[in-house]
Amino acid sequence: MTLFGANLAEVEARLMENQKKTKEDFPEETLTIEFGLALLRDLTLISKDTLKDYQTKPNLFTNLNLFARNRQLLLNGYFCTLSSSYGTQFVILRTVFENNNLMRYFNKKPQCAFKWLSKEIQERFPEETKLKFGTSGKYDVKFHPTTVREKVFEGTGNEKVRSELETFYHQLCDYTHPNFMGWRELVIPQKNGVEIILNMPRYEEKTAKLAVGLLLFSINLTFKAYVLTFKNYLVVFLDQLKEWNDNYTRLIAKYQGN
Repeated sequence: MTLFGANLAEVEARLMENQKKTKEDFPEETLTIEFGLALLRDLTLISKDTLKDYQTKPNLFTNLNLFARNRQLLLNGYFCTLSSSYGTQFVILRTVFENNNLMRYFNKKPQCAFKWLSKEIQERFPEETKLKFGTSGKYDVKFHPTTVREKVFEGTGNEKVRSELETFYHQLCDYTHPNFMGWRELVIPQKNGVEIILNMPRYEEKTAKLAVGLLLFSINLTFKAYVLTFKNYLVVFLDQLKEWNDNYTRLIAKYQGN
């Protein structure tokens, strides 16, 4: 069984070759990423335990939705890492980053979580919740990423964190916007200044290291946002979360400052 048809056999062979090289060069990292992705899926089970509470806490409802989106985005991001589709991975991780910040924002301002929902979903909440969080009458409200970052990390002591995350975010934006040099896996610069565009992604160890480090960092941000939201429901998963954190802390040290 193959991923593609006969016409794309060469593409499939390259993807498998890139995957093999990535796992050979980053064995501990890929195992840790796969452990994290599996744990993200398992944590979705908590949704059953929150059903009784999210009717009075709209941020539980919105954040479980955002978390589920990130779970799938990160899985696709990992596939991009393995196949050396680095530019596409960075586009995905920008969305993951924005979702994580929005989860933190909704924890601070659950009334904004309620306004983010559609009118139809708002109507599903009990009257008491609607009276408490829906006083503005707004629905389907969009929150600009810049505003969310400023609100989440405002206050003394958070300036450095906000500045670092701003830098990280704008680096990811370089790959989301039409930035020719952002697609590192497809471009080979020549001495005469001409760029050669390849027809398939190529494995590049230096960029692969960046991609692996950013993916680890993004998974960890998702865990942090999730724990902040559902800390009262995580007893069953404490050991796994500690194992993830220990492995992440040990591995990410190799990528800091790069």
